[in-house]
Amino acid sequence: MAWFQEWFGEEYLELYSYRDSTEAKQQVAFFCSRFGNLRGPVLDLASGTGRHVSELQAAGYRAVGCDLSFILLQNGRTEYGPMPLVRADMRSLPFCSGSFAGLVSFFTSFGYFSAEEENAQVVSEMSRVMRDGAAFLFDYLNVAHELQRLTDRERRATPTGDVTIERWYDASDRSFNKRITIGQKRYLERVRGYDLGEITAMFTASGLAIEDAFGDFDGSKYRRSSPRLILAGRKR
Repeated sequence: MAWFQEWFGEEYLELYSYRDSTEAKQQVAFFCSRFGNLRGPVLDLASGTGRHVSELQAAGYRAVGCDLSFILLQNGRTEYGPMPLVRADMRSLPFCSGSFAGLVSFFTSFGYFSAEEENAQVVSEMSRVMRDGAAFLFDYLNVAHELQRLTDRERRATPTGDVTIERWYDASDRSFNKRITIGQKRYLERVRGYDLGEITAMFTASGLAIEDAFGDFDGSKYRRSSPRLILAGRKR
């Protein structure tokens, strides 16, 4: 079983409990300030529990979330109430071509697959389900920043007990890896690191034009030292 099929469950929610509605509100406000009103639905790709979907709806958008994890989707409906959430694999989205006027992707929900073709397929699917002129906001890690701040080992306290996190960068496939140990359970996170040039080429090949690159949700321009790589643009 692939790591992303095992990890996104109850333990994941405990470890990342600080990713809350306050953060989602700020990020959705950034999307609103950049693109304003959109005449059509917005897709939250890899939506998790749907916290951004809830905030997008509160901001007046017709938002739809999709995620592979049944547990995250189920928790979202319990926490935020009824909302349009779909269980789906981002490599093959169950939506008609040109369905969405906007698309968002938050908290590094890209680079999950070991084969380059599969990651490129995600971008192709993003483009396919967006109509011409549709807006996108894509929140991803900054490779240079992550390499500089890489911590080999740390311990965190969660409501269910202590967690040990081991991190390493694998140069052979340019992936950032985490081994997460919770009690007797062990999980893996693996994300392929793409730099701005590589992502630009991938997006351009699928008809997605990047208009701006930001380094955080305060709107600072992207630099190599920025904590994030946040791309804003439209489908050509």
